[in-house]
Amino acid sequence: MTVFDPAGIRVNRRRLLAGAAVTAGMLAAGPLWTGRAQAAAAKATLAYGSTGYTWAVPFVAEAAGTWAEAGVDLNTMEFESGRDSMQALLAGSADFSASTDTPVVFAVLQGLRPLILVNYSRYSRDMKIVVRKDGGIDPAKPASLKGRRIATRVGTSGQYMLAKYLEFAGLAPGDVEVVDLTPNNMTSALVRGDIDGFAWSSQSAAVAERQSGGKTAVMTQDGLEKFFQSHQLLLTTEKVVKEKTELVAGAIRALQGAERRILADGSWADLISRRIHTPPKEILEATSEFTFKIAFDDRFVDDLVAEAEWAIAAGLAKRPAGDLRALFRGLIVDSPLKAVAPDRVTLS
Repeated sequence: MTVFDPAGIRVNRRRLLAGAAVTAGMLAAGPLWTGRAQAAAAKATLAYGSTGYTWAVPFVAEAAGTWAEAGVDLNTMEFESGRDSMQALLAGSADFSASTDTPVVFAVLQGLRPLILVNYSRYSRDMKIVVRKDGGIDPAKPASLKGRRIATRVGTSGQYMLAKYLEFAGLAPGDVEVVDLTPNNMTSALVRGDIDGFAWSSQSAAVAERQSGGKTAVMTQDGLEKFFQSHQLLLTTEKVVKEKTELVAGAIRALQGAERRILADGSWADLISRRIHTPPKEILEATSEFTFKIAFDDRFVDDLVAEAEWAIAAGLAKRPAGDLRALFRGLIVDSPLKAVAPDRVTLS
């Protein structure tokens, strides 16, 4: 396991005084925090992995001031990956971490215990299989990937999506050659012809199209949602849940406020465009594949178990003792959300 290195942290101090960052176009949704006006804000630190639109909900919460309205004075730290941000959380350097489900699955299979406080968005189609148009692969026929060299980052959600795409295509894991590349190298390798395709985000797909002059294509994903779904999560620890109950409740209120803003205001992408260096139009196009809804359901647990089974079968992790479903269900802290929105928790 990678050792947490405090020297590698890029700290971004954001003091969000109540209401100061609320933009003029905010649609009224009622007060998020009804505490006394003079009450001191609870201090919290949130660790992010990267700066993409994957973190749209917590980024909007910052930009729209809903953390402050929920009584939270927020600091943020930014890392290169969700795995790194989760390690900062588990090391005690942060109260919360934004992560996709893949780092959580690998951490749990290693015996670690990140707690899942909020499942705030999910998608099935943001991760893409991008191929060369002149490479003999038919984007409308998933099985045409057979025998090809497909790049992704091994041990990430990209590799998991590729595995589920092969299942969707009726192919076996060994029917393609998986090439381990960093995201920055995938697009250039595809343009040069070193690989036949890559499995990564829609942002990378857009970059590849620009760099190749329109010579790349995205494989069809019709029906993929039955096989693959990625979840975006807010993680915390047992210590925070036990010792900072008001902070936990504030985090949920803050993300609820951000969800309302995204669903009610078509210009929400303007709030985070500069931060993630992406035009608002591109953000809206990419996140049109997202479901922005804070909720816990049985499909979420099903997806965690399925990903864990894949990691074990692929030799990337060892099977832990006990039942996998019980293991992951025990890491979901659903009572704070159930207390304010019982209809959003439908776990068995």
